Amino acid sequence: MTAHMLLLSTVLTQERLSWIEETLKYHYQESQVTKSGNTPADFTFFLTGDALFSLGETESLNTWLSILALPQINLICDGDARSIRGISLTRLKERYLNQIHDCISDSPDDAKSFWKTLVTQSIEGADSAHIGWLQLSSPYMFPSAGYGIQCLSAALDLDCGITLCACLDGCHIGHTSQNPRDTENIGAAVEKLGKLAAEKSLPCTLLSDKDSASARGYVSWDDGLGTFGSLCMIKPVHTRNSDVIVRHIGTIPVLLSENAGSIQCSSSGLTDNSPQSISVVILITHSPYTTEHTYGGIALAAACAHQGIPTRVVFLEEGILALTGEHRVPAGSEMYSIPELITHLSRNENLRFSALNTTFYMRGISKHGTLAYIKDIDFSGLSSILFNCPDASGTCSRQHILFF
Repeated sequence: MTAHMLLLSTVLTQERLSWIEETLKYHYQESQVTKSGNTPADFTFFLTGDALFSLGETESLNTWLSILALPQINLICDGDARSIRGISLTRLKERYLNQIHDCISDSPDDAKSFWKTLVTQSIEGADSAHIGWLQLSSPYMFPSAGYGIQCLSAALDLDCGITLCACLDGCHIGHTSQNPRDTENIGAAVEKLGKLAAEKSLPCTLLSDKDSASARGYVSWDDGLGTFGSLCMIKPVHTRNSDVIVRHIGTIPVLLSENAGSIQCSSSGLTDNSPQSISVVILITHSPYTTEHTYGGIALAAACAHQGIPTRVVFLEEGILALTGEHRVPAGSEMYSIPELITHLSRNENLRFSALNTTFYMRGISKHGTLAYIKDIDFSGLSSILFNCPDASGTCSRQHILFF
């Protein structure tokens, strides 16, 4: 039996938790219709960071109780992160004791208990023991860089290969001379990953996206052949074009981030001897223009599609604001508006765009009329995107789910 998993670490809003619940309901309903008599695959939630607060708030707690009532659902919590936030699991355990697991470190030397559990379950059934981490946020201001370090360090402890891909503000993890006063030195930790992997003769790739790094002043020279040098980037981190990063993403069986999932696709074209191939779903959840999340998510989707990876982009939550109204670029600007960018990319056969209609209804707004090629989907459609193979041949076996 194969498993699905979802790692959540940032504030888990009621809106997000609700669409997750409805999507799972449709998935299990479809599983019962098409595979009567078969037990559905496990779905495991891994919660750390501020996502744990959802377990203590009345409305979100009730939603969790509803989710845990579905078949084969498990919830694994980072007990150390939960404890420091003063969150209790009592009400959940009263009803679903066997489905709730709390990973608490027995000692400072065992601080990766939660992450070791996550890595072990993530690679189960994969072709290769390899874990990837996509870093999007800057260190110190946000905790996700620390999560990535712990996850990849746990993977090395379990003799797995690792890949770290830094994009957007995530590039800052590679800055030289980091010297935080009272928190873990992320730069030193990244260097330690490289050294530990070398000592154990395990695959280790540490990459920074060229466009993101260049915008932030990290690229000092370019040899014209795809290699970029920097005077302020630590040595283990290599700056490369997005196509190089995507080639790695396409071979990693499990790619995680601060909010990310790994789904075992329902694929009609697979046999027991089929090699595992990857598809990607990018969920655009931030409003456009204020941050780089929307542009960054679409750019990664385009790069994946260009490399032949079946890729689908879904706009939901605040992400749908990119699809409303008429977006006008200031006179003389060289930038594309989000709708212009999507229109330009919509002809790529490996790239599909959708929007969750419920999120429009909740806000009393609608998609702009010129964006008819962006497919409106309901929870059933979202469930199909998340759990089913996107290509006509049905040969994709694993799917990366990435939140932007």
